[in-house]
Amino acid sequence: MNINRINPQPNFKAVNQKYFEWAKKDYKAFDDVSTEWLHRLSYDVFLFKEISRQDAIDTVNAVKKYMNKTDEGIEDLLQIFKNPNP
Repeated sequence: MNINRINPQPNFKAVNQKYFEWAKKDYKAFDDVSTEWLHRLSYDVFLFKEISRQDAIDTVNAVKKYMNKTDEGIEDLLQIFKNPNP
């Protein structure tokens, strides 16, 4: 039987630290991210174009790894970022 090693560090290309730290604070206070966090991240991707889609996807995935349980809000946002035709 072969045993494959699991990399303990997730391989994300670019996690936006501002949004990651914000999510950690929200999670510590409320056990979830705030709706403001969800809206601001989507605005920075689609409206202001300050964050690329891939960076946003990596950030959301990093936040999901940090959180024990996610709700449909963060899952919906991730699907929106992955959709090529928003």
